[in-house]
Amino acid sequence: MDEGTSEEHGSSGGIDVAVEVGDGWSRKLTITVPPESVAKARSRERDRLARSIRLKGFRKGKVPPGVVEQRFGREIDAMVRERLIESAYREAVDLRELKPAGAASITNVQYAPGDRLTFQAELEIMPSVEIARDGGFRIERTVAPVTDEEVAGILERIRADFADWTPVERRPGEGDRVAVRVAPLAEGEETPSAEARPYRFVLGSGQALPGVEQAIASLLPGESGSFNVEFPDEDGGEATQRRLHVALDEVEEQSLAELTDELASRATGGDRPTVAELETAVREDLARHHEKEAEERVRGALLEALVDANPFSVPATLVDRTVDGMLGDPEGAGSEELKEARESLRPHAEKRIREEFVLDRIIERESLEPGDEELDAHIAEMAGRRGIAPAALRRQLEKESRLGTLRRNLAVDKAFEYLKSRSGLA
Repeated sequence: MDEGTSEEHGSSGGIDVAVEVGDGWSRKLTITVPPESVAKARSRERDRLARSIRLKGFRKGKVPPGVVEQRFGREIDAMVRERLIESAYREAVDLRELKPAGAASITNVQYAPGDRLTFQAELEIMPSVEIARDGGFRIERTVAPVTDEEVAGILERIRADFADWTPVERRPGEGDRVAVRVAPLAEGEETPSAEARPYRFVLGSGQALPGVEQAIASLLPGESGSFNVEFPDEDGGEATQRRLHVALDEVEEQSLAELTDELASRATGGDRPTVAELETAVREDLARHHEKEAEERVRGALLEALVDANPFSVPATLVDRTVDGMLGDPEGAGSEELKEARESLRPHAEKRIREEFVLDRIIERESLEPGDEELDAHIAEMAGRRGIAPAALRRQLEKESRLGTLRRNLAVDKAFEYLKSRSGLA
């Protein structure tokens, strides 16, 4: 990593570029466009404008240059300055083989017609990561055993998925399904003036506020009432109370399906026609899930060890952009909340960036990017599992713009296989 301050000069036929190396990945470019290039750009802009404008007394495209200068000189200068800065910055970045981590800050612009254009561009460049150590890490790989409790839980959910619901004439309790109508009450109202909204959900599933569930649980089917319900503040402030009218239309009790061979066949589409085979399938799925979890833990530990063994700083511009992506577009959030959220996300963003950079460097250094034949073979394998033609799957992946992601995932898989081969797994 470059640190400290130094200055390098370079030029091409068009511009002169001086690079000042700052702390970390910051760079300051002083870019000079010679007078002859400025004059040519200004002449082109003036001619372009002359061909497009209409002025009284002149045919379109026939306005004399002097008139154009007199009427539109300032506009021409502004456009020339903007376009030259943009093109000269791109040329400078290419000339010095820099990879910006984000947009540059343009300052100290000096421009006058007939003279050179000079400006400064402050930016951060993408990190240059060198992997000094990529192995010798002691990583523990532990696969959790499949327990009878896990299997029983899955089978219970299957029974619930095929359960029957029977109407009952009693107050509802947790696990019962209710059909209700809820309407807000204005102050002093006992009968709602607004239309009630219907809902159907299972009590205790977290789909309704606790106060609403308590109100429903106090009613019999066909009854209604008015209740004070506490509504929490979405911004973390003090809760408020609102008055609601709640009508309970129906209560249904769940009757779990019996775990029979018929249910096993229905749940698996006939692939596992007996309870024993269904239980075996559940255990196999759980075992694969535990294997996947163990592999994810190994990969996480390897990445952490790799980053710790090869430290490098991360451009703040790149962190800011990653945080923006993680935040998305939070509606209704205040400036202080956004500031706190950004600060809390920065360590996670820096960790993600470091992991991606070290993986990219391993993939590049070890030439792990999959070729077309390898990609085609993987698509054929996927197609075989899905029972479709490889060409059809490829067309689908192309349509959904997923071929690049698939190629990237294959490269990452190969990178982790390489890293595991360089370290011991306990």
